Amino acid sequence: MKRRTALAFAGALVLAGCGGVPRSSDVVSGSRIEADPRVGLLQVIPDGPTPGAGPVDVVRGFLRAAVAADDDHAVARQFLTSAAAQSWRADASTTVVATGPDLSLVAQGPTSAVVSITTTATAVVDAAGHYVEQPPGATTTRPVALVREDGQWRLAEPGDGIVLTALDASRTLRSFPVFFVTSGPTPQLLADVRWFGYDSSVATRIVRALLEGPSDWLAPAVVSGAPRGTSLRVGTVPVSAGTATVDLSDRALDAGPAQRATLLAQLRASLTGLPEVSDVTVTVDGAELTRSGARSADLPRSVVPTDARLVLLGPQGLTRWDRSGAVAVAGTGPGLESGGGASHPAAGADGTTYAVLTDDGRVARVQRAGGPLQAAVTGRGPLVPPAVDRFGWVWTAPTAVGQSPLAVPATAPATPAQTVQVPADGLGGSLVRARVARDGARLLVVVRDPAGLIHVRVHGIVRDGDGKPLRLGSGTADLAPGAGDVLDAAWLADDELVLLVRDGAGRTAPVLARVSGPSTRLPDVPGAVAVAGGWSDRDVVVGTGDGKLLSRSGADWIPVADGRDPSYPG
Repeated sequence: MKRRTALAFAGALVLAGCGGVPRSSDVVSGSRIEADPRVGLLQVIPDGPTPGAGPVDVVRGFLRAAVAADDDHAVARQFLTSAAAQSWRADASTTVVATGPDLSLVAQGPTSAVVSITTTATAVVDAAGHYVEQPPGATTTRPVALVREDGQWRLAEPGDGIVLTALDASRTLRSFPVFFVTSGPTPQLLADVRWFGYDSSVATRIVRALLEGPSDWLAPAVVSGAPRGTSLRVGTVPVSAGTATVDLSDRALDAGPAQRATLLAQLRASLTGLPEVSDVTVTVDGAELTRSGARSADLPRSVVPTDARLVLLGPQGLTRWDRSGAVAVAGTGPGLESGGGASHPAAGADGTTYAVLTDDGRVARVQRAGGPLQAAVTGRGPLVPPAVDRFGWVWTAPTAVGQSPLAVPATAPATPAQTVQVPADGLGGSLVRARVARDGARLLVVVRDPAGLIHVRVHGIVRDGDGKPLRLGSGTADLAPGAGDVLDAAWLADDELVLLVRDGAGRTAPVLARVSGPSTRLPDVPGAVAVAGGWSDRDVVVGTGDGKLLSRSGADWIPVADGRDPSYPG
């Protein structure tokens, strides 16, 4: 099988500035600038069937050819019987394996044969583009039936989907944000990340995913401007001269003006993330719906907190830090020094609201700069570290089995805590961490089950019209399964997060994970006990048990400040 570089570039995009926290509070509309998804892509040019090849070689050739998506996997279909070539659905799923599958001949007769395919999957991507990591050692064996057709062995029952090695997956699959809109006040665009092969059909697949709706776990927390049943009228989204044309069915006309503006914002944000798309035209039966670039269609994708600096407990008390230095927060405390009994500070996006645990982690307190340190949640036993969401609610939860998250308005901490209802089947154990994403629509939970195993999942948050959290939707599949014991967790940007993990050998390291996507272990940090996540992996800060904060510098971790329990706002 031959390969060649699919695309060449005369230059490269460079993002100005150094790593660290954002320096402004500008609202960002549409898609942010990201790495070009075409970088690193290879076009696979597979070989067709070899006359006279045996059953095992035919199956091996089929698996290799299936990597190439050109012309709907035309070469791979040559390895199938004429009937199977018509019915095989290559896009039903993609199984990612660490190494090539093991093949063995199970049975062979004059006109039929069976070959077994054994794979150890690291991930599975379904037809909608959801990327789910698999637990270590997820090995499966399945039989494939072959028959002789025109004197040659051909697969009669290939099974839908394709198998890619991790190397081939890195060369052919890319992640694409499909945008929906948070419910409640001050809506924002929220990326529901999907994985597709990067080819001429990717714009079509993005729009189809958008029209089909958000992932099941996210659906209760977001809205879409597409009326139920809306579809592509002609089945494809052509891109010409930088403009993607989305021609929708008549059902799109059921949308009112506000819903229509939401749909236009979703389509524009989702499609202009492609490097070949700079504008989007939306039509219904060929008639332009409205100008997609109109300001009325704009929605913010994210809002940087007013004060985006790290918050920590330092020698002088509650402290904010960025790469220029650490500054104590005036009007807070006393009792918030790093040597005191407080722990796990959290900061609101407004830059004035703080929450912290005291009394051996059994009381969550709230403080606004210049005001008193007020008890918000007490009498519930040990609590998980607090978080302050963008609507001004302070979250925590008892660590006892079967308990639910609690939320209190930061402006009225004496208000009885609001119990956030969990799914009917519960959260699966005792909470270790509960972190609200900066969009306010997602809750990252780390749970220890009765057997002592750790599970990391994300749930959608259902709120009322004023932003009050009411309940959680169902959770995702386990994220970063098998990574180890999770000591701490934090959100980064979009669907990215960072986990502080201790493996079976006792080594601690941050692991970059995604709600939909692979996880990556960063270099070890001996003695690490806490982790904070900013807006990229370069913003990750680790706290050690001896009161040092460390930041990445290449493959090393370097001390940047004294203090403990770091976290970023929002």
